[in-house]
Amino acid sequence: MRENTAAIFIPARLNSSRFPRKMLEPIDGKPLLLRVLDRANRLNLYKCYVACCGEELKQVVEQHGGNAILTDPNLPSGTDRVFAALETFDDADRPEFIVNLQGDMAIFDENILPTILDVLRANNSIDITTPVILDKSADSVRSSNVVKVVFNNMEKNQPGKALYFSRSFIPHGITFCYSHVGIYAYRYDALKKLVALSPSFLENTEKLEQLRAIQHDLNVWAVPVNGTAISVDTKEDLNNVLNFLNSQKLENIIFPGTS
Repeated sequence: MRENTAAIFIPARLNSSRFPRKMLEPIDGKPLLLRVLDRANRLNLYKCYVACCGEELKQVVEQHGGNAILTDPNLPSGTDRVFAALETFDDADRPEFIVNLQGDMAIFDENILPTILDVLRANNSIDITTPVILDKSADSVRSSNVVKVVFNNMEKNQPGKALYFSRSFIPHGITFCYSHVGIYAYRYDALKKLVALSPSFLENTEKLEQLRAIQHDLNVWAVPVNGTAISVDTKEDLNNVLNFLNSQKLENIIFPGTS
C-alpha cells in the first residue's frame, strides 16, 4: 500500500430501483456518470476510477478516456463496490485514503473532496470523514429525504465526531440542521472493516449505511463544508439539477466575471 496516497472511486450501478439507467441520463448533453467523473477529474489532485456494475457502463467510461473497473453487479451497496474495485489493486499500488464519490452526485463544490481528506489525514484516530452543510431551510428540516447529523463541535461549525445520523429532525429544539452529503473519505483499513460487518439495527431502522460504522465504534467525523451538493435519486432530482445549472448560466450572463 502506498502511504499517504489518495484516490477517488465512483461506484456506478445501472439499474437503480427508483430511477433505472439514471447513470446514462443526459445532463446538458453529457451522461450523468461522465459529468460526475469530469468534475472529479477537474481537481487534478487524485486519480479517479469508476467502479462499474457491468460492461455497458465500463465501455461508456473507457470510451470517454476514464479508468473503469468491472465489479460484481449483485453487490449490495456502492461502498461494497468501491471496496471490490480496490481489491483489484496490488498491495503496493493500493491507495491509503479512498474517497467514495457517488456516481449520481451531479453537482458538488470541488472544495468538498480535499476538505474531508485533509481532516482525515490530519488525525490518525479518525476512520471516516463525511461532509455536512449547515441548512436553515424549513423544507429540509421536515423532509425525511434530507439526512441530518449531530456531531461534536456543531455549535462551532467545526469538524467533530459524528454522534448520530437520522431522517428525523435532530436535535430537538434547535432552529437549524446539518444536512449530510453522501460523500465519504476512508482509511483503507476502516473501509475493509466496514464492508465485513453485517448491517446493524440502526442502519436497518433508518436505512442509513453510515450508522453501521457508528454502531460498530468506527470513528466517523462530520466536516462542515460550504457550497452546494445535489444527487440524483429520482427524476424530480434531475429537474433540480437542470434548474440549478440554468440559474448558474443566467447568473453568469447577468453578472459576468471580470478578467
